[in-house]
Amino acid sequence: MYIDKLKLVQFRNYEQLNMESIPDGINIIFGKNAQGKTNLIEAVSICAGGKSFRAGTDSRTIMTGRKNAYIYAGYVLSGRNHSVEALIEKGSKSFKKDGIPQKSIKDMLGSLYSVVFSPEDMRTAKESPSLRRAFLDSEISKIRPSYVDALKKYTEIISEKNTALKKSLKNNVTDLIEAYNEQLVRYIKIILKNRLSYIAKLNEYVIQTHAEISGGAEQIELKYGATIGYEDIEGQLQRLVRREKHEMQVACGPHRDDMKILIDGQDARVYASQGQLRTIMLAIKIACLKILADSTGHTPIMLLDDVFSELDGARKDHLVKALQGFQAFITTADKSDIARVPNAGMIRVSDGSAAFLK
Repeated sequence: MYIDKLKLVQFRNYEQLNMESIPDGINIIFGKNAQGKTNLIEAVSICAGGKSFRAGTDSRTIMTGRKNAYIYAGYVLSGRNHSVEALIEKGSKSFKKDGIPQKSIKDMLGSLYSVVFSPEDMRTAKESPSLRRAFLDSEISKIRPSYVDALKKYTEIISEKNTALKKSLKNNVTDLIEAYNEQLVRYIKIILKNRLSYIAKLNEYVIQTHAEISGGAEQIELKYGATIGYEDIEGQLQRLVRREKHEMQVACGPHRDDMKILIDGQDARVYASQGQLRTIMLAIKIACLKILADSTGHTPIMLLDDVFSELDGARKDHLVKALQGFQAFITTADKSDIARVPNAGMIRVSDGSAAFLK
């Protein structure tokens, strides 16, 4: 799989852009800061996953003073041409696959596959467990669309159960809580099964990939921190009722779990340097790329924003080697990084325009 066409209309700082004959392999997007490099890979990520990897609302992607933004990504899969289109308006977003309108984001998943690495990923490694849960859920959803439904239903029930628990001091809600627990068992099983399976595979690839990029400088391990075990979920929920009534909130479940990242056996949030965290998250994202390839039978697209920052020369070279066999788009403001990728496609970006250098 690789993208060969990208069209943007009124997207971010691009009034109109039409790029064709984009080569397979590694493409370097270079130019000064604040010229629109990241906007290009953001457009691809929206067509692949239905949403941007950058913080903020969809309406921010619309060029100032315009009513909407349009993205067209043409790609080749198994020798056939396909496309994904996104129309972003203030308050709404719609998609087409091969010209056919899609009812929801879930319906358009499973078309164009990509994995994104951006500086924001440092927050995933360092900050709240909610960011790591969101990361897991996003990556699993790419290969298990049914997981999206289970997660949505689980979240709805948890919200309703929390509302009931807040009334537990004034009302007898025991029967209601038990009814919610009966419903939760099914969805907890689905979520835990998928997360545990994904973490096991992810850990296997991360250990290998991190060793390649870092030269074996540190040992990395991922562990899933579950607040509810997979066995006897119903019994565990029942034993939590008294505590939950006292705290007036759901005490345990997948919405409170964490993905623990260990470096040489220690919590990476505490002991890893900024450079180490970048290498860890980079290894994790490349591992996601390989899992996606294994699961779909196709080679996904890697989108890397400012990836070379804070990596030494050896780690940069190891990264380029790890990307062989995949189409990748790498943004950089440092011209010296271009020489590290022989035969790469080179896209120069300047003030809302982008063009390949011959």
